Amino acid sequence: MIKSNFKTVRWMVLNLFLTMMTALPAQSQAQKTFSVPLTINENEPSFMNSAIQFSQKISETIRIGKAHGGVLVSAERVTNPPDAYQLRVDSDGDGDLANNASVLLLPNSSIEVRVLRRWGSEKRELPYTIQYSRQPDQNNQIRERISWATRYRAEGKLQFGKCEALFVAMDLTGDGVFDQEDFSQGTSIGLDRNNDGRIWGKEEWLRGNQIVEYCGTAFLINAIAANGSSLTLVETSLRVPKLGAELPEFALETTTGKTIRLRQLKGKMYLLDFWASWCKPCVEKFSLVKQLDAEYRKDLEIFAVNVDDEARQTMAREIIKNYELQWPQVMSGKGEADPLWKTFGGMEGNRLSIPLYVLVDAKGFLRYAGNGGENLSELRHTIEAAKKRN
Repeated sequence: MIKSNFKTVRWMVLNLFLTMMTALPAQSQAQKTFSVPLTINENEPSFMNSAIQFSQKISETIRIGKAHGGVLVSAERVTNPPDAYQLRVDSDGDGDLANNASVLLLPNSSIEVRVLRRWGSEKRELPYTIQYSRQPDQNNQIRERISWATRYRAEGKLQFGKCEALFVAMDLTGDGVFDQEDFSQGTSIGLDRNNDGRIWGKEEWLRGNQIVEYCGTAFLINAIAANGSSLTLVETSLRVPKLGAELPEFALETTTGKTIRLRQLKGKMYLLDFWASWCKPCVEKFSLVKQLDAEYRKDLEIFAVNVDDEARQTMAREIIKNYELQWPQVMSGKGEADPLWKTFGGMEGNRLSIPLYVLVDAKGFLRYAGNGGENLSELRHTIEAAKKRN
């Protein structure tokens, strides 16, 4: 966003943006970073259960496929016992199934296998569950499904001030590595806020890229060890905004270099349209957003906030050009690391999903944050209500 060191004004504007809402005091202040030690719990089944796709046919009875996490698996149909399979799993990761013993998998049963995982010079076997379901469907046709799931997670205690809670990290990709890829897959972080011994509900399952609010403080996950041995948190002044709350002063910089401050928008509603080039619904709804722009132009200012990383910005610019989007564009190229996206994207009920439409009324109060509803009907209804209120 900052092109060169001499553009001091832009640097000041960026710092001002980070003061957004009491919520967002300057990030240049010293931040406390601390590590949460984690250990691998091998007795926790995953909620990620994926079918093994046996796409390679070796013979009439043998097929080979890859399980979630890239593990090679073969299945040989046997007649005794009926409808059973002999499975071979590449448990040592050498790409050769011949040196792995076969195991019998019966219909409507499950087995546990262990797969060797490596992190540099370190290695460890991790447990996975293979489940075989064979049931008739609604048309009384027999359906078979052989699925694969992790049976481990990294966990420890998050201790801050007088608060303590179970803190867990899931390997959603199933590849034995705890990393950013798991964060992007979904809710891979768990925090037992009510200390009932389990992670449950939308307040306790979080995405690794969102702001974590706990014990009166907000944190961001700064790093996670690939082997799941630790997770590093850093305190942040970012806060997740609340519906109905007033937003204090902040500033945005558009792709044309124009700086826009909240105080300049008072007296007029504005809409933040969070989108990405890879988000098909985001792009498809641009025509609907253009209709809103034409219909409410006197009362509503629209800003598109792109959440692509730098590598996809060229594609994003092509979309802007092709759809002839005339409203101001904000593009930082930081992807999910963008502070604005972490702030609004992490709002209750959203979980860093797009499209996200954020509506602020003419008095600076947050009135809507969501996917807009079918044909943006929810958003349109809120705009009408805000017009009457103002």
